[in-house]
Amino acid sequence: MSKVLVIYQSFGGSTKSLAEAAAVGVSQSGAEADIKDVTKVTADDLSDVDGIILATTQPFQSMAGDTKKLFEQLWLGRDKIKKGTPFATIICYKTDPQATQESLKMFADYLELKPTDDWLTVSADDIEAGKEQARQLGIAIVQGD
Repeated sequence: MSKVLVIYQSFGGSTKSLAEAAAVGVSQSGAEADIKDVTKVTADDLSDVDGIILATTQPFQSMAGDTKKLFEQLWLGRDKIKKGTPFATIICYKTDPQATQESLKMFADYLELKPTDDWLTVSADDIEAGKEQARQLGIAIVQGD
């Protein structure tokens, strides 16, 4: 794997720090990590990547608004997205992240991305430990684990 797009939505910086840790893991594995704020991503960005990691916060027990908006915009450009691209997520949560996980899996299916088995959920109260897990996720997506 040569290029991984790391997308994040963060309100206070915690989720961004998890995305940055994932990007470090990608780089440590010899791949290029391109990190972007969710509001700056287009379908063109997903056309030439070998993996995608999405880090999002979860306010009010559901997916953050700009993350949902991203998937709505990607749907319009779905013909540009490379099908079968490995897709992993990091969800920074305060309450049960299950609804967000289910939504993200649904969107991945709609866009014909390939969800990996190692999705990460990190309690907003445990960001420091989550950073190491995010770094490991970056390594895993490059290695195809």
